[in-house]
Amino acid sequence: LGVILFLRLTHITSQAGCICTTALLLASTASTLLTWSSLSAIVTNGSIQSGGPYYVISRTLGADVGASLGLLYYSGSILSGSMFVLGVVEAVHCSIRAYYARWGYGFSGHLFWYDSQILSLAIVAATTTCVHFGNRFVVVFSHLFLMVTVLSIVCVLAGAVAFALGIYDGNLQPYDRSPMENLWPRFEPDPFTGVTPDVFSSLALVYPSVTGILNGMSQSHRLKHPSQSIPRGTFWSIVASTGIYLAVCWVVGTTVSNRTLKVDKFVAASLAYPHELIVRAGVVVSALGLVLGCMSTAPNLLSAMADDDVLPCLNRLKENRLKERTRDARLPHDSDRDPDRTAPAKRSLWLTALLVALPTLTGNLDRVSPYATIFYLLTYAGVNASACLSGYVRPPGFRPAFRHFHWSVGLAGVLWCVGLSCLISGAGTACSLLAFW
Repeated sequence: LGVILFLRLTHITSQAGCICTTALLLASTASTLLTWSSLSAIVTNGSIQSGGPYYVISRTLGADVGASLGLLYYSGSILSGSMFVLGVVEAVHCSIRAYYARWGYGFSGHLFWYDSQILSLAIVAATTTCVHFGNRFVVVFSHLFLMVTVLSIVCVLAGAVAFALGIYDGNLQPYDRSPMENLWPRFEPDPFTGVTPDVFSSLALVYPSVTGILNGMSQSHRLKHPSQSIPRGTFWSIVASTGIYLAVCWVVGTTVSNRTLKVDKFVAASLAYPHELIVRAGVVVSALGLVLGCMSTAPNLLSAMADDDVLPCLNRLKENRLKERTRDARLPHDSDRDPDRTAPAKRSLWLTALLVALPTLTGNLDRVSPYATIFYLLTYAGVNASACLSGYVRPPGFRPAFRHFHWSVGLAGVLWCVGLSCLISGAGTACSLLAFW
């Protein structure tokens, strides 16, 4: 819940229509539900440590397979972090543009040349510094970020309903109200980029909204009972987030005119009740929280692979990590869930920051999302393939406590995820498979 919901879902609805957007959301959710079943089987097969999907797959099928999936997931996390940063920048630009438009000035929102790139680099540096010196506060304030996101969603839905009833206009005009105009696809050139989207490019933009199902596995070292918490929490997060996306799609899509949704990508803030600033500030805060979450979890995956010596290029990260593990070995076991003890290794953290910063130089999250989607889909396909193979062969080391799993579900997950990835970009899927496998 964040950048895609507030800055892209309404625009996708204006292009693909409510019905087609619903189909795209359900197709994306189907891949996550299939992967949830495989994921639940894997995480209930034994204890889980830091390293997320890499750790559990490497302990089930070996370090080589785990490293391939780990690198795919790490790449997807990197690009997601870049999208969150670009989302903050775009929210700021849209807010500045809306302010000047209210006074009759046609200002683009850009303050100077390459301001998007410079602001993005500043955000990456600031959030990385926060994680470097205060990982404890990142964990504590994560609840605040969630509350801000929920409040923003409530304001958008309340404003959209009030706008539909004609009792509240927000920053829109009465002529922006056009019931049932966005039911069917109306693909037209984007007013800002000039690119005409299609169903598959819309899928590439929608899919990152459902890619948080492995977050619980990445945070497993902070959970008291991960084998119980991850399956239950992941399932309900999928159900809740899908319901919110569908609600925003239909409530806004059946109320606001097609042209308004196409021109104003931040129409969610224009509709917000009681005031637009709640959503404009809320989106920035929630996106920053997502960036901090990415910076605090993704480096742990690199550190886990460095500990297992699966990639020689990570040896320097391993040296740094070994010192921390020696220090933590002298501490009580309960300290493993202390945010300061589970903070990412510093070298892994700053390497991750560098990799997150590079895609932000494109200046537009639409250019980043297709590659993030492909990496996530192939990661989910790998998780499903691992569970499918283990469930079919039934080796002695695979005895999951999760009862609602069959190897055929994993096979269906592989075919579905790879199929979606090929629809988005067959060449990108093939290159990713060759690079990581």
